[in-house]
Amino acid sequence: MHLKKILIVFVFMICSALAQVNDTTYSLTTELGLGYSRYFTTMDYSDLNKNGFSGTLRVMWNPEHLLSIGLESGYQYLYSINVKNYDTEFGTTDFSASMYTVPIFIVLAMKVTPNIKLTAGSGMYLLFNAGNMFGDEIKSNQISIGLHTGINYTVPINNSISLGGELLYSYFSKMQDQTVAIQFLFVYDLFRY
Repeated sequence: MHLKKILIVFVFMICSALAQVNDTTYSLTTELGLGYSRYFTTMDYSDLNKNGFSGTLRVMWNPEHLLSIGLESGYQYLYSINVKNYDTEFGTTDFSASMYTVPIFIVLAMKVTPNIKLTAGSGMYLLFNAGNMFGDEIKSNQISIGLHTGINYTVPINNSISLGGELLYSYFSKMQDQTVAIQFLFVYDLFRY
């Protein structure tokens, strides 16, 4: 008899809770990150500038559950070097080189709290090299498989805009090098449905 009453109360509580569930909202957002990156490499040059600009652009589809999916691209300046009177087996020359990358990634994101989100992406990096030696300009392009992970914190400003910051770690398999970037993050809801 008591079990029957407990089951009736339990079923009533479940039905009451389900009736109060709000319709969830799907959204398509764009995220723009701008900031500073630091390049970590095995290259051993004292004149190597490993500091650069980092920028990301993501378009994310945010369904009703905690996991979002999207596409990412951007720009990351990896390094530059300028050496005067560089000695080679062909003579002495001024030497300069630089590299930047453009990622093309599929990204997954998961909300940990309403303001904190973890991201992970994988795809390819388009690597662009430029240099100058003995007065000749050298350019080359490469593709590297890679990945990145990150954490971001955003605060809503209004119904469509959030502002915050992001810490992003990237790995390039071709060079086995890495970067760490810290970025200002601007998030805009393109639309909700």
